[in-house]
Amino acid sequence: MAAPDIPAVKRAGLPVDLGRLAAEGDGWLTPEDRYALKTHGVCAQAQAGVFMVRVRVPGGRVTPAQARAVADLADAHGEGWVHVTTRQNLELHHVAAHAVPSVLAACDDLGLTNRSACGHTHRNVMACPDAGVGLDEPFDCGPDARAVSAAVVALAGQLNVALPSRVNLAFGGCPTCADHARLNDGGFQSVVVDGEAGYRLWAGGSLGTMPFVAVPLDEFVPRRHALAAALALTETLIDLGDLDNPRKGRMKFVLEAHGAAAFRAAWLARFDRLAAATSYEPEPVEVTDALRLAEILAHRPDGGWSAAVRPQRTPGLALVTVNVPLGDLSGDELRVLADLAALGDGHLYTTRNQNVQYRDVPVARVGELGEALRAVGLGLAGADSSVDVRACTGSAVCALAITAAPEAGARIAASPLLARNGSLRVHVSGCPNSCAQHQAADIGLSGGKVRVNGATRLGYTLSVGADVHAGRLAQPIGRVADGDVEAAVTGVIGTWEALRHPGERLVDTLDRVGAAMFGSHVATIASGFEVGPAPVIPLVTTADRSPVTA
Repeated sequence: MAAPDIPAVKRAGLPVDLGRLAAEGDGWLTPEDRYALKTHGVCAQAQAGVFMVRVRVPGGRVTPAQARAVADLADAHGEGWVHVTTRQNLELHHVAAHAVPSVLAACDDLGLTNRSACGHTHRNVMACPDAGVGLDEPFDCGPDARAVSAAVVALAGQLNVALPSRVNLAFGGCPTCADHARLNDGGFQSVVVDGEAGYRLWAGGSLGTMPFVAVPLDEFVPRRHALAAALALTETLIDLGDLDNPRKGRMKFVLEAHGAAAFRAAWLARFDRLAAATSYEPEPVEVTDALRLAEILAHRPDGGWSAAVRPQRTPGLALVTVNVPLGDLSGDELRVLADLAALGDGHLYTTRNQNVQYRDVPVARVGELGEALRAVGLGLAGADSSVDVRACTGSAVCALAITAAPEAGARIAASPLLARNGSLRVHVSGCPNSCAQHQAADIGLSGGKVRVNGATRLGYTLSVGADVHAGRLAQPIGRVADGDVEAAVTGVIGTWEALRHPGERLVDTLDRVGAAMFGSHVATIASGFEVGPAPVIPLVTTADRSPVTA
């Protein structure tokens, strides 16, 4: 099928005839119709006649009733499969064209929405699930993230016909979220200045085929102006971007074309106007005080503290993360997770690592929660650790994916070397679009057709050594055939284990001995691996992308 004329269908108002889709199926859809459907969270799959339907979960917070209803929709229309994405969404797959309108209506009835979940839209607004209760989160950014999400969804009719490309926003202040802010078009890093809660604002981050790490835009935006800051980013992109050139529509390209200083000035002018005109009274949140660490750690959960069971600021309560392998749940599993929310604050929280988290779980009930999970084949072990490999849905369903990323991810997760290096992160994307954020991992794989040993086959570009905090993404060291990904990953880890100094991270060892050393050793282990060009991905591409000064 021909590529859609995206600018033309935007100028036409993105018409969508859901009634005809329900009555006739999808045989009549033009490429432009299919693009317009994306703005309603509906994307064509690799299979004919069925769609992926993405459900926005603002800030990752889901009620048990919503989770149970999504599980029912999955059983009725999605082959019993719910996928948790790296942007905290929920996805249904294999939804028949005739059923799409009723699924969208059902999501609306739940208080959720599919609007702007795909296409050139404001995608789901992320928030740290630890916010307000974790030891490293200064305050709860969730209310602000949800308020921004509600505002941009309400404006979807205006924005989706004008945005040159998609906009990703993320809120959070823990060390991981502070780094993740730099991978988004707009990153709201939670900070407290002189006792006031607010955000350090980053702009222009994005991965994919041309990755950019965001630049700082403003050192402090008070919470009451968070909505104005987000809308000012949107206006700046629309005003300075190129609607007619979707391939160059992302904010990173606008920033590159105009330079950081000019982009910052353009944003600031819009922000000043919107801050004066936009009414947003943020929900009151507590600014966390000094930690009572000795008292907190005096409480011992069943099995002790771990990456999956972490202490909260309130002594006796725990953050508990359920390991959802590759983000895939059955309807029955999701219902059990919904029931278990009663052990915490009454909600489920989806995470960027494609897991489900609970807050406010009494330490004395962690064992009970674990037993209930084991009864349905789930558990806490390995959550957010090295064996919790992140992967997109891959070629089995995605029309853009080239390789079966989940299958490769499952094989890698079984590696004993990976298990004994719990801090490593491995991400597998089925194509260069980086849905699994392979460029932000210690070890990342990007699916495609690769040339290895004189033959073209399905495989991956293997990259290593991201340090997002330092503004550095993983650098490619070679290409590996699909059947050799486990050996290649094992080779990288083994080289690191053999050469690392005490306390040295993978990226540190890579810097000290060189990427060529890693690549040459991997080639001796994996016959389907070939060392290739390994350019260091720069932090920026424009000289005047300078930091904001105080």
